[in-house]
Amino acid sequence: MLIWGAKLQEKKSKFFRFRMSLRYKLTVPIVIFGTLMFSLLFNTTFRVVRTLVLERIEGRLKAVTDVFSEALKVPLLLENYEDLQKIMEWMASHEDVLEVRLDDPEGKLLASVNPTVKMPDLLNNKDFYGVRRIASDIFIVSAPIRTQNVLIGRVSVLFSQLGFEEELKQIFIEKLLMAFIMIGLLAVLTAVVTWIGILPLINLKNTVKQILSGDLSARAKVQSHDEIGDLADAFNEMVSRLAMSLDRLRSRTEALEESEEKYRLIVENASDIIFTLTPEGELVLLNKGFSGCRREEFLKDGLSLMLALHTEDSSKHFQEALEDVIRRKEPIHNLPMANVLQGSQSKIFYLANLTPVLDHEGEVKLIQGVMRDITELRRIEMMKESLVRDVAHELKTPTAKFEMTLNWFEKELAKKNEKERYGEIMTILKNNVERLMHTITSIMDLSKLESGVDHIAKTELDLNEVLEQLFKDMTILVNARKLGFELHLCKEPLRVMGDRHMLYRLFSNLIQNAMKFTDSGKITLTSRREDGQIIVEVRDTGIGIEKNDLEIIFERFVQKTAASTGIGVGLTICRDIVMLHQGRIWAESAGLGQGAALKVELPPA
Repeated sequence: MLIWGAKLQEKKSKFFRFRMSLRYKLTVPIVIFGTLMFSLLFNTTFRVVRTLVLERIEGRLKAVTDVFSEALKVPLLLENYEDLQKIMEWMASHEDVLEVRLDDPEGKLLASVNPTVKMPDLLNNKDFYGVRRIASDIFIVSAPIRTQNVLIGRVSVLFSQLGFEEELKQIFIEKLLMAFIMIGLLAVLTAVVTWIGILPLINLKNTVKQILSGDLSARAKVQSHDEIGDLADAFNEMVSRLAMSLDRLRSRTEALEESEEKYRLIVENASDIIFTLTPEGELVLLNKGFSGCRREEFLKDGLSLMLALHTEDSSKHFQEALEDVIRRKEPIHNLPMANVLQGSQSKIFYLANLTPVLDHEGEVKLIQGVMRDITELRRIEMMKESLVRDVAHELKTPTAKFEMTLNWFEKELAKKNEKERYGEIMTILKNNVERLMHTITSIMDLSKLESGVDHIAKTELDLNEVLEQLFKDMTILVNARKLGFELHLCKEPLRVMGDRHMLYRLFSNLIQNAMKFTDSGKITLTSRREDGQIIVEVRDTGIGIEKNDLEIIFERFVQKTAASTGIGVGLTICRDIVMLHQGRIWAESAGLGQGAALKVELPPA
């Protein structure tokens, strides 16, 4: 059944692909239509002419019969049957008369000439008068014989008109044949005129075939000075523009292929690992394998294999970062990743950048990632951090002992009433010891944050609660500096995923930084929701920040005021805490003496 259906479909396709030249499409309908019209015209004319001829014949035959009835009137009145017989024989002698019959008023036969031909039963009706056609070429005519309006008899004549209809048909057949010849000539003339008319189209078709074969220099040479000529000119112009477009497209394609090949080689030979993920987690592109697995294995297993190679914490952070990129549609830079090398189970450290690729509707279509192997750098950094921690720890012990010694020495001076004598020296020593201890603590805190030793445990919390507790704890310290302290919290809860202890340290450092650079005025702590994100602002009325310094103040060991205490790592610690929470921190200031605002943006839970 399926085979039969396929064959039927193939036949239909061949039928619908049937091609007929335009001249035949014009000629054949003309021939068919002309033939039908001429046939209908000739048939109608033939019927009309035949009817007219028959009416004329019937009139003539009736007139002849009326003459015969007048000739028989006198012998019939005189009852001279001999003369009556002679007159009837004379009537029957005409070549078109088959029989002559004489009836009395009652319809009874009185006399008959050539009675071998059977008269029709129509004559049995005594009231029949007139002309009646009883065969294709036989007519019977009856006329009354009257004298002084008295019916004395009826004469009936059987006429033969052999061949009149055949002659009529022959005439019309000859005319019809002539008409068909004229139709044929008209068809030939139509075909010739059509052929001449479509020659420009044939030329145009041949030009199209040349162009389709690859000869873009071909042009249609048509000089018809009509609509087809206009079409040919427009076609030539279109082909010229198309050829120019194709040349430009070819050049651009070659340049694109060259560029694509160049970038393909760059991607494939890049030292970094480059990959592309869909929002659903399908791995679309990967330039090479890593962490002991081949590229083909990653393309087969996708994101699941990539996550399986991460350490537990790193896998969790990587998934959170992917979700954050999809949700916020913003890139994430310098995401630390830790993988386990298959086989040796040793750790490999990467630094990843994740960038969203948006479609025309603004939705995330792909996530592009670049991973850089920083294992050696990480080892060096860890050695450096370990060295810094060890040195800081070693410095912390003697510094603490020195601080204890100063306190003991101060007590001894008090016992000997010499405290006032050495008070200024003791103040200098104590301030420097305190500053040294603060420096050591800051270095150790920064080292812990950058090395990941200081563990971050995120939970869902209300940021307003953290800020409210901080405000209560810091109010005494701020007021001790004779500064105002204001709190403006968002009316609705601000739910975030974060480490409560880390967030407390973050905003505590920001407030202490504001206290350090504000001699008079106030400090304002504000929280709000803006464009779906959570914003916390610490604004002061202090010395302000120059425009060129708004970015660098978050770098290590940067201090714009030499007289300020600390070593310049407080804002660096704040920056690192914000990065651990996938947020961002920045500073705003109208200039020196105009105060400053440090703002933190965190994603909602």
